[in-house]
This record gives sequence, C-alpha cells and structure tokens, in this order.
Amino acid sequence: MRRFHYGMLVLIGGLIAGAMVWIQPLSASMDSDYYYALGRQIVQGRGDEQPFIWNYLADPPGVPMPSFDYWMPLPAFVAALGMGITGVQVLWAARLPFIVLHGVNVALVAYLIHQRTKQTFLAWLGGLSASIPLFYASFISLPESFAPLMTLGTLYFLTVFEGERVWAERLSPGRSIGVGGLCGLLHLARADGLLWLVASFLLVGVSLRQVLSENKHKLTDELRIAVINGAGVGVGYGLVIAPWVLHNLSAFGTFLQPGSGRALWIREYNELFFFPASELTFARWLDQGWLAILRDRLWALGQNLLSAIAVQGQIVLFPLILLGFWKGRDRLETRFGIGMWGGLWLVFSILFPFAGVRGGFFHSGAALQPFLWMLGWWGFWYWIEWGVEKRGWDRKISQRVLGVGLLLILLMASTGIYIRRVSGVSGSPPTWKMTQETYLAVHQKLLELGYDPESSLGAVNNPPTFFVLTGRPSIVIPGGDISQLLAAVCRYRANYIVLERDQENLAWLYAHPTEVEALVYLGTVHGVHLLQLRDAAATCR
Repeated sequence: MRRFHYGMLVLIGGLIAGAMVWIQPLSASMDSDYYYALGRQIVQGRGDEQPFIWNYLADPPGVPMPSFDYWMPLPAFVAALGMGITGVQVLWAARLPFIVLHGVNVALVAYLIHQRTKQTFLAWLGGLSASIPLFYASFISLPESFAPLMTLGTLYFLTVFEGERVWAERLSPGRSIGVGGLCGLLHLARADGLLWLVASFLLVGVSLRQVLSENKHKLTDELRIAVINGAGVGVGYGLVIAPWVLHNLSAFGTFLQPGSGRALWIREYNELFFFPASELTFARWLDQGWLAILRDRLWALGQNLLSAIAVQGQIVLFPLILLGFWKGRDRLETRFGIGMWGGLWLVFSILFPFAGVRGGFFHSGAALQPFLWMLGWWGFWYWIEWGVEKRGWDRKISQRVLGVGLLLILLMASTGIYIRRVSGVSGSPPTWKMTQETYLAVHQKLLELGYDPESSLGAVNNPPTFFVLTGRPSIVIPGGDISQLLAAVCRYRANYIVLERDQENLAWLYAHPTEVEALVYLGTVHGVHLLQLRDAAATCR
C-alpha cells in the first residue's frame, strides 16, 4: 500500500470520529467526564487537584483531593493537549486528539494487516472495518483510554515483531528503549498496562532461549545482548513512568495509587464505592466463604469470555479470528498476542471480577483489538485459500464478494449499535441528554435553595459528570446502606444529597425520602430527590 492509501484511511477515520462529536456533543459517562475534568485541571495549572471524590479507596482527605487516585492519567493529558492547542476548555476541543488518534488507528490497523498478509485489498477491508468498531464506536471520539490504547497496542506489535522474529534476538538498545517507552505509556493509560512490561521482559528471555537453542556456544554474547536489551526496556519504561511515580510519592506517599490494592477485596461491584474503604480487608473478603469467591470468579470468567466473542470478536469475525490464530499458532507474535489476551482475561476474572465484567476487560482489551482484527482478516485470507484449493473458488472474485460482504455486515452492525446507544431507545431521549437536563435542573434548584457552587459540597451518584455540567464539587454516594451515606456526608461535611432513581443501594430511601429522621427532604427535580442533614451536629458527633 502507498502512503496515499494510508492518508485516505486516516482521513476516513477522522471524519467518522468527527461526525460522532456532532451526533453526541456530550458524554455524561463517569469515565470520559473524569478525564475531561482532569484535562481542564491540567490546562488550568491545577493538574495535581481533583475537585471531587468518586471513590474512597485512597482514603481521600477532602475536596479537592490529589488527582488520579485510581484511574491513570494519560487520557486526561491527551484531552489537555486538545484544549491547550485550541485555547478553549470545552469538550469538543478535548476530543480533537482522540479524533486524530482514531484516524491514525484506522491506518495502523490496515498497515498491520498488510505487513502480515501482504494483501492490499485485505488491508483496506480491515482498515475500513475498524473505522466504526462495533461496540467501541460510541467511545472512540471521547476522552477515554480506548483510542490511545489501540494506538499504543498496534505500535507495540509493529515495534516488537518482525515477521517470524522478535526485536530482542539481536542487540537493539534504541529499539529496546522504545519498547520500554511503549510499556510505560500503556501503563499510564491503564493500570493493567504494567502487564505489557512484564511480557516484554519475558520476550527478552524467550529470545535468549530461542537463539541459544540454535547455537549453544554463544552463551556469553547472547546473554550480554539479553541483558542490554532488558536494561533498555527498563530504562525506556522508567523514563516514561518516573514523573507519574514522583506524583504518587508527593500526593500519596506511595509508588502506585494507594487504593488500587483495596479493589482486590471487594465482594460486589458497588463496594468499589464502599465507605470507609479501610474496612475492605482480606479477612472481610474471606468471610464470604470460598464457595461465594469461586462462584463469582467462574461467573466473571464466563461473562468476560462472552464479551470476548461479542465485543472483541465482533460476533461474525470471531470464527475467523480463531482460524487466524490456528493458522498462525507457530508464530511467536500470535502466541504472544493470545497469551496477553489470556492474561487480561484471567486478571479481570480472578483478581478483579466485578470491575472486569463492568468494563475493565472491555477497556483493557482495546490495546489488543488491532491484533485481533489482524487475526480475523488473516483468517479470512486462509478461508479464501481453502475455498480456492478445496472448492475451486475463483480467488479474486471470492475475495472481493465475500470480503465486501463481511465488511458491510460489520459496518451495518456497528452503525446500528452506535445509533441505538447515542439516540436512545423506544422514543426516549438518549442517556447523555437526560443526564444533562437533570443535572442542570438540579443545579438551578440548588441555587434557589441557597447552595452556592463555590462554597457548598454535594453527595451525588456521578461526581465527574456533575462537576463537568454544573461546576459543583461533590463526593460520591457510597455503595452501601444509609449508614454509609450518613458517615460519608459527616466525614466530608457535604451540604446536600442528590439522590437519583437508579441509586440501587438506596432504593428504600428513594421510595421514602421523608422517613429518615436524620435527613430533611428538600424537594424533587426531574425525578431526583434533594436531601440534607437535619442536625449535622447531632448526626455527626
């Protein structure tokens, strides 16, 4: 393929992502609004502060709290880049770099497929199918980790693997530093990106073993090469991750975020918002019994496997991915990619089953998605070759007819899912629009009640989105019962509570907002109850 072809794919991907900004001008999801809000903080020179608390895992001292206590910072810095370049701190500006990245990703996917299959037509099909990537489509233009992870994952495979060989089989200090740098960026995008560093060191060891198996008399030279390459990976990773470690040491006194370890001991998803998080201990986790522990992990293994088939495999592409894996199983690149997928599957099923099922596996899989697309179109190529050999198909005609047909199926399915997600269902307004209307109405009601955004603190279900839409700081409503809510409100001196219908753990309170002695009912706006403590001194003593 020529540069012009890749440029056309970049343009196509960028235009599609840009159209998504026009179709869905807001996000209203906690993840993307978190990165947008923190991106604004960075542009304003307050990147070390977070104007809300969305979980209690790090025992935050108050609002504002140190930034990036749980999620990693790279998407926020990418969003800040867009706002810094344009000079305006609005969402469309924050989304610009992600639009560009999506265009680049479409071309990178095509390049990866072309490098592996040498088939220009297949590269075009693969690139175009990635332009509207099924379940990822509604996220690729938002300030999220998806687009950066796809870019970094593709660059990793292109940097590490050269046909049948690995970069580490010969002395490559510069390239090793580049591999380490990519691992550092993957880590800055997602905490589980650390797995890529571990895998890179394993590749250095595998390369050493592979070379020695061919020539056992070169131990000294090959060991020196392995040490230098391994050190290069470490140096590249260290250079990228060092500022992040220094931030953590300054803000939390730890190398990594202090609350991450506590997420291991949650017994259901809502405990991610448990208060106080100090009670999330190994002993408490064990108290549920091994039967419950095993049941939850088997459930997560199954759910994440279904997600792999439907989301990462795009349903119709999944059999071809399996075929591509089977035909390429002797290649180290294929074994590595499937091994990384298996590692993520196990991590988000065994260690973090609830976060994994609720989106963790979906997010982290984005780094491997271009590799899986490559396997799928590689499998398609083998399918065509089988048809030519066994059924007498005409190679050129079958490749074009079946290839275009598969592409159209993928694009139509992606478009349908995207429209359903962003336009609402059954005549209802889309979620992002309803959230905007609700929070703005709540903001107006709070102004009428005398709660100034600069001097009051709320307890809400979605603090990042609440802050983005209203400018109001807040804490998250804990994931437990009313006693946890009261304890958090007292601890952080929250002035009011915004209780929404979908706050499942407080369904009784939502149904009976006037029947809790410690709370005063202030009214309802757009189906949202407003409450405050009746006597803070008595309740919080």
